[in-house]
Amino acid sequence: MEGFEGRAFSALAVHDPLWARALVLDDGKCRVAVVALDICDLSEQVVAGVREAASSRSGISPEGLLIAATHTHSGPREPGEDASDDETAYWAALPNKVIGAIGEAISAIEPALIGTASGWSAVGMNRRQRLCGGGVWLGRNPLGPFDTEVGVIRVDRHDGTPLAGILNYACHGVCLADHNYLISADYPGYAVHFLEERLGGGATGIFLNGACGDIDPREYWEGYGFASSSGFPQAERSGRDLAERAMKVWDSAEMTDNVTLRVASRQVDFRTNPERAAAAVEAALNSVEEAMAPPRKAWSPYVTWQGRPDPTWARKHLEILRNASAGPVRGDVQAISAGPVTLLGWPGEVFCELGMQVKRASPLPSTYIVGYANGSIGYVPTPEEFPLGGYEVDSAIHLDDNAGTALVEQSLSLLEELQS
Repeated sequence: MEGFEGRAFSALAVHDPLWARALVLDDGKCRVAVVALDICDLSEQVVAGVREAASSRSGISPEGLLIAATHTHSGPREPGEDASDDETAYWAALPNKVIGAIGEAISAIEPALIGTASGWSAVGMNRRQRLCGGGVWLGRNPLGPFDTEVGVIRVDRHDGTPLAGILNYACHGVCLADHNYLISADYPGYAVHFLEERLGGGATGIFLNGACGDIDPREYWEGYGFASSSGFPQAERSGRDLAERAMKVWDSAEMTDNVTLRVASRQVDFRTNPERAAAAVEAALNSVEEAMAPPRKAWSPYVTWQGRPDPTWARKHLEILRNASAGPVRGDVQAISAGPVTLLGWPGEVFCELGMQVKRASPLPSTYIVGYANGSIGYVPTPEEFPLGGYEVDSAIHLDDNAGTALVEQSLSLLEELQS
């Protein structure tokens, strides 16, 4: 399973199914597709494969296809060198399944109206907890920033009955923690289920995650067993809250069929910090000897990350750092405008402050950030958070402090290009 390094073994069973959900829009001159997959992350290879097949089979250009992960941490991992036959087969079949979902959407195209509305929810909370002695821990920071907006995109048939609904909200898919061994879409899956239930009539619900690099569910885990606050009831409550918040503003969306589709994308090179990455490599090298020591006993037989890292992990981390410091990191930034709404796809785990900054400054109305879209460049913190350290910063140690600033600037430039 993907998302937590500390799981001791593979998934035991499927709790709820994972879906590829697609919305296709066509104005007669341009066709676009928005696809959400119930997985943790997307590699550039998977995206490229789907885009190539979609272009040849459906007439959707690569820049007109936005494909994003909902970021559930209870889905399958992408196969590595030790991949099982099941893992290899799953990922080999995934592109065709996605193309199948797009094809189903194309075959169901009919005249429609589109509108947008904005709700509010406190399902998320900043997770960069400040420690008394200095530094940052991956925990809870109720005073930290988080994006409260529930973006709602409403698509109706011409008779006013719902055809599709999109929820956009920025929060990690981790109501289910690392002691969960059941495949699940986590709270995004529940959100879509309850939205479709409320809309009725066979309407399709889609969840698009946002800039949530530093945001976890408010109902996240604290310990294990009876002390744990995480699990399926918490995922259900969080998903239900988002669906209900969306329905509260559903009727306020101003619907229109006067829509011109516009798409734009660009490859952005993010500067790296080789000196800092080299220092991190040196520190990791110094820890290898300690890593060889017997691990401490874990808190639970079902997790392993509390012990010292083993040499295999240390060497893998060193290789990642060395590769990351070799040159700029390239990511795909994509924008799709559909009348009253614009989707901006970001390839990674971007801090919420950067997402809110773009939404406030966007020249286009109702701009929503779609995280984990079209590949991944990992975490992108704000410049102010780099000196504080912490899990996300340590993961992005190879990036320049101003990588997030560059992402904001390039995104606003792309949106202005789309507007002109």
